[in-house]
Amino acid sequence: MGLPGVVPINSHTREELKHPLGQLIPDEKISKESLSKYFANNALITVCVGDRTTERVHEFGLSPRLEIVDSLERRMSRKFPKLIEPTRSVLKTKNPAGSISQDALGKLGKSLALIDLSNSSKIRIEVEGEEDLLALPVVAFFPDTTITFYGQPGEGMVIVDSSGKERSKAILAEIGILSLI
Repeated sequence: MGLPGVVPINSHTREELKHPLGQLIPDEKISKESLSKYFANNALITVCVGDRTTERVHEFGLSPRLEIVDSLERRMSRKFPKLIEPTRSVLKTKNPAGSISQDALGKLGKSLALIDLSNSSKIRIEVEGEEDLLALPVVAFFPDTTITFYGQPGEGMVIVDSSGKERSKAILAEIGILSLI
């Protein structure tokens, strides 16, 4: 039996997630040029999920509207550089590994509301636990103008636009998540 307010994923979903939700850019082809077009358009909401993905984006001098990090890389502790711009708001949540918590969904909803209130708002969600699966509700429930970046371990970075929305919604529906809280 799971924890209250926490939805674990099953082995079928785990297998499904081995296939990228969007375009995979191999590690050796990730560059400022390949990413900057997404950050030049102020109408887009850019979201980075994962410490290394967020760090790489910042290394290119780019700044996502939303960062979702957990200070882990491949479940190993890492020292995540303090990349918080002075104007970036920080939300904290708990999200156990291999699951999506109601609290994390609520923080995603709150971050979206903060982004909607101000075209210049920048948010960081710091996750105690694991952030990997939080890309799913971002892709599924954020506006169509959202571009989500996440890492595909050992392969590269995945860039997902609204074309990944239906697949993400189907995966979330399979585990019982139908909306942001």
